[in-house]
Amino acid sequence: MKNSKRNTENQPRAAAAAPASVPAAGLPWWAPLSAAILALIAYFPALNGPFLFDDLSLPMMSQGQGINYAEFLRRGVRALTNMSLLADRDLWAMNTTPYHVENFVLHVVNALLVYFILKNLLERAGREGRAVVVSAGFGAAVFLLHPLQTEAVAYIASRSEVLSVFFSFAALLVFLRRKEAAVSWAHAIVVLLLIGLGALSKETAVAMAGVLLLTDLYFHEGSPLEGVVKNWRLYVPLLAGGLAGGLFVYRLASHEGTAGSSLSFSPLDYLFTQFQVVWVYVRLFVAPYGQNLDHGFPIVKAPGSVLSWLGLLGIVAAVGAAFVWRKRYPLASLGVLTFFVLLTPTSSILPIADPLVERRVYFASIGLLLIVCEFLSRWTLNAAKVAGLAALAAVLTMLTMFRSDLYTSTQAMWVESVKANPQNYRAQFQLAFSYYEKGECSKSLEHYKAASLLQKPDYRLLVDWALALDCAEDVPGAIARLQEATKLENTSTAWSTMGMIYGKRNQPELALDALNHALQLSRRDAMTWVYRGNVYFTLGQHRQALSDFEEALKRDASNPAAQQGKAAAVNALGRK
Repeated sequence: MKNSKRNTENQPRAAAAAPASVPAAGLPWWAPLSAAILALIAYFPALNGPFLFDDLSLPMMSQGQGINYAEFLRRGVRALTNMSLLADRDLWAMNTTPYHVENFVLHVVNALLVYFILKNLLERAGREGRAVVVSAGFGAAVFLLHPLQTEAVAYIASRSEVLSVFFSFAALLVFLRRKEAAVSWAHAIVVLLLIGLGALSKETAVAMAGVLLLTDLYFHEGSPLEGVVKNWRLYVPLLAGGLAGGLFVYRLASHEGTAGSSLSFSPLDYLFTQFQVVWVYVRLFVAPYGQNLDHGFPIVKAPGSVLSWLGLLGIVAAVGAAFVWRKRYPLASLGVLTFFVLLTPTSSILPIADPLVERRVYFASIGLLLIVCEFLSRWTLNAAKVAGLAALAAVLTMLTMFRSDLYTSTQAMWVESVKANPQNYRAQFQLAFSYYEKGECSKSLEHYKAASLLQKPDYRLLVDWALALDCAEDVPGAIARLQEATKLENTSTAWSTMGMIYGKRNQPELALDALNHALQLSRRDAMTWVYRGNVYFTLGQHRQALSDFEEALKRDASNPAAQQGKAAAVNALGRK
């Protein structure tokens, strides 16, 4: 009897190693079509959305920097993402619709990849027939329509997410659909190439190597380690490339100040913060309320808080449960580990400026979908249950549509962010700037003041605050903010802005002093030359004005202010 019991317990393992005995039927033609229509409904509001937040700070969006495709290839980091956006800029200029459409199309293709990945793993876990198609289809629909995915799809700067996931999921699918137990050199090369392309889109794609390893440990005939050893052709290059690439990315990120040792908090601080953050991600997936473009999640200083330790205990418990029940619930067990593995690049010890960002769940969500498929595939399906799943997909569509509507307006986005967290310094700052851009200067000043009360204003906020004060005709206040800024950083922007304000107020001597000082610090900013050219023009020094406008055009040939200034100076000199 004991031997019989042991054989029964091993049945899930045996089923996992073999293909399903009853092949799963394919999706009916109307199912993917319906899903695509729902996705279009969900994301339609954002397809005409403007550039938002840091979209315009991307290097390829700065016309005057002279960055080309070769420069992105040389730098390496996110080269494919940057080149795709550079191609968009060359093709579409500032028309944002094609940028959004490309993100959307990639998202739909990624959902299709998710379907085939889930279907393959369900069959490996011994599921059969209709349960496979319905479970994989519903999992793909959740991936496609969940409002937590909105930031990755509707935000142009998130091209890195959808593009890297496309290559990463394609690599996983190629790996899963091989016919041989051991990976051939041809398969290994294709998988390595796809993961490499994913890493060139966003460096987090390297985590897919861990998922490949997990699938070998879970779904390989014989002992788990046997499958790993047989696939050495894949894992040895992955290990070497991952170590080299990780070190390169860490050094570059630290140098650029977005991650690593250049930040004001330690790796241990970040780790204790992530013990809480990962559970916020899970909660947002299960119950998508309280979403925010900028959560402003506070850094937890080591040795952490009670919530940090509870979060750590939760992670240990989840991983432990996944190990204990790995045979009874192989898909859920694999899903738990996959979720944590794919979050590792952004939710471990490498500090990143923003500890909680919703788009980071885009990659890792396939782990949570495996958990969903585990239990859904065990249901006895009937028409009522299938209708209930369809209704849930419709609800997700509506929630995503409301969420994507925020991406049609910078103001709406930051109003929502401030409403969710009024103590968020950056959200107050960005809302203030969005009001300034719309010419609502008094509202802008309210939020600049609110931001300054939350923490000591930085250089950029002071400069932008000065522009809002100038807009409200408070010149002394604007100059005071700019003088504060010059004490924080000795860079040209504050001096150039000061010169512009003095020039508009017909104070040419003060304007020229400030602008000359700005040019001593940096001669690269086209607008500084434009401001000084305007001052010279008002003084009647048209030849000197012409020279400055031409200097501006050398730095930014499409600058409209420089073009107009040059035409006016040439006209004035012609009259003489």
